[in-house]
Amino acid sequence: MGGSKPGEHYTPESLEAYGLSDKGSVRLNNEDYFGYYIPADVGLKEKRGSLFAVSDGVGGSAAGEAASAEAVNVLLQEYYFSRHSDRAPERLKDAFHCTALHVYDLSVSHSSARNMKCTLTTLLVMQNHFFITHVGDSKILLLRNGSIIQLTKDHNLVGKLLRLGLITAEDARSHPDRNILLRAVGEGPLSVPDFSSGTLQPGDLFCLITDGILEHAAAEELKAFLLEKGPSREGLAQLIAELNRRGGCDNMTILTVKVNRVPC
Repeated sequence: MGGSKPGEHYTPESLEAYGLSDKGSVRLNNEDYFGYYIPADVGLKEKRGSLFAVSDGVGGSAAGEAASAEAVNVLLQEYYFSRHSDRAPERLKDAFHCTALHVYDLSVSHSSARNMKCTLTTLLVMQNHFFITHVGDSKILLLRNGSIIQLTKDHNLVGKLLRLGLITAEDARSHPDRNILLRAVGEGPLSVPDFSSGTLQPGDLFCLITDGILEHAAAEELKAFLLEKGPSREGLAQLIAELNRRGGCDNMTILTVKVNRVPC
């Protein structure tokens, strides 16, 4: 278990995970963070599954970095090691609630962390199912059978305008208010995440990303890149390098989870 490093990967038989985070070409600090835990113990893996998370900090460099790191690490600890429901979906929600309260408590009790908030988007892969909890505008995309779909809803102003039909997808990419969040972890003591679930298929490729990844590339372009390069540490490094060449105006984090085998 642990947080993000410049690049890391884990490649067991059934799951193949790679992650990379970069501050971009403009920002001085990286307020993104990612982490995951794939239990080595077979019994724990069957009972609790494998958990992946990305977070994008808000509130200035120091506070933003603290918020995202705290959110990911506390979530992993809460989910695997705290006393919560034995039912995985409820356990994940309970862990999320405790994490949100922790970030909020830090934001009101420490002057250096005032107003810090973050996005938090998680993917739990367990046996033949996946479960998602999500607050903010980080995203989970699923590449399946040659198509890419977004499994999360953006909790930002442009996402709401887009859902209301007031702007187009092309408008959303360049909208001046595209970074205004409407929901974030840490804005209050209770943060209720969106929750969704589904059934896994062999070959599924999940992409957990912060919003900086799509600042300089459309989802279809990301799909084409992953289909050509495949999920790998080298492939993600090439992707980040290309996005930096295009401007790299924001922090960028991508965590890919490839499902090689689904239990019967």
